Amino acid sequence: MSFSLNKKVIVLIVSFAAIISMLAVAVYYKGIHDVVVSQYEGRSIDIAKLTAVEIDAERLLKVQQAVLEIYNSTDNKVLSDQAGTPEFEAYLSRYKSIEEMEEYQTVRADLRRMQDVLDVDCLYVFWLDTVNGCYVYLVDADNADPCPPGCIDPLYSDIGDTLTDPSLGCPPNITNTPEYGGLVTTAMPVYDSRGEVIAMAAVDISMDVVMARQQRYLVYVVLAFLGMTILVCVLSILLVNHYIVRPINTLSSAAAQYRHNKKVFSSLHISGRDEIGTLAASMVQMEADIDGYITNLKRTSNDLISAREHAEQMDRAANIDALTKVRNKRAYDIEVQRLNESPQPYGLIMIDLNGLKGINDTYGHEKGDISIKTLCQMICRVFQHSPVYRVGGDEFIVILENSDYQERSALIQTISDQFQRNLADTVRPPWERVTAAVGYAVCEPGTGERVESVLKRADAAMYQNKKAMKAALKS
Repeated sequence: MSFSLNKKVIVLIVSFAAIISMLAVAVYYKGIHDVVVSQYEGRSIDIAKLTAVEIDAERLLKVQQAVLEIYNSTDNKVLSDQAGTPEFEAYLSRYKSIEEMEEYQTVRADLRRMQDVLDVDCLYVFWLDTVNGCYVYLVDADNADPCPPGCIDPLYSDIGDTLTDPSLGCPPNITNTPEYGGLVTTAMPVYDSRGEVIAMAAVDISMDVVMARQQRYLVYVVLAFLGMTILVCVLSILLVNHYIVRPINTLSSAAAQYRHNKKVFSSLHISGRDEIGTLAASMVQMEADIDGYITNLKRTSNDLISAREHAEQMDRAANIDALTKVRNKRAYDIEVQRLNESPQPYGLIMIDLNGLKGINDTYGHEKGDISIKTLCQMICRVFQHSPVYRVGGDEFIVILENSDYQERSALIQTISDQFQRNLADTVRPPWERVTAAVGYAVCEPGTGERVESVLKRADAAMYQNKKAMKAALKS
């Protein structure tokens, strides 16, 4: 059976157009879907991290302890998949008193404020039971149907690494259920003042709206390519040459040159009142739709970048002592981890302000704050190349490395001499004539000694110095 050239052209064009249309739709859908999912996952991670940093860890710790006290003493634990049963209600009744706790109500109110500001579906905090492999709700900020404290959910995904190391958090997990629709869920660890993970701050973000919009755009794209395929087939029969090839080549060239906001389709000016004109108008509309959608994606990306930068700024601020502006106990705990892994020698200096209670009682706490800041300034001037940490009300730690470590004896003598001069000073007021006890210890390379042990030796030396100073004053 022989085929005419016209039929061969028709078969070739139809086949080629069908294949290209399906590939284009598949690539478009996959590309847009991946971008949307990536953006939502990134946003959920940023919000979970921000929530973990902003939440009041000390209040949350009290809520966690109250929940776990009941949880660990309960033998018959009932999972949330039995909700509505008498057993489930009886189990939850054990935790009713927790909802009356001031700490619980404060944490829930904070979560709800953040939930409203960040415009997400739900923020909540749970404790990860790594032994039984489940989540135990502590506080849920959902306004409509919150999970009460003590409610148990099974693991929502494979988080084996998190079970062994909760500091990794729970990675983004996308679910699509009839009850909640499309959700992306992420959880990040909440740390207490000792740097230990006490809970997970989680966020649920609905993806229903953007997924529905994505489906609508997919229909538009499918219809546009389907229309183009039908149009090419019909015109192939009537005008194989001049009235088909040239317009199609023109549109193909425009598609190849398309760039976001370049308006290549609208610049063609194909205004014929036929199928080619209709197709051109559809491409112009599609171009406008895609440009608008990409613009919205870029705006969302910029918003996420701003939120991430804000979270980083807040994280840095969390490491600074409000009174003295030097680093605080949280920053010191982070530095301890680095020192325990460092092969280089280092020294720790403990400095404890003398007589702070007497100044506070006699002259007031404002003068006591001046004494603390005065001592901090003296320490920073002497140890200019070493980080200074305020780890208590009147206690400071200096970490000596590199040049300050080599010159530690001279530096310690310098600040000790300044304290002696302050003792003899009768001009300045008492709250400015600060003195302090000093103790230090070093960790030599190769000993494998932990920072905690070095700090204990420095602390013991400081107390010996304080006793000696008190004895000298009495004599």
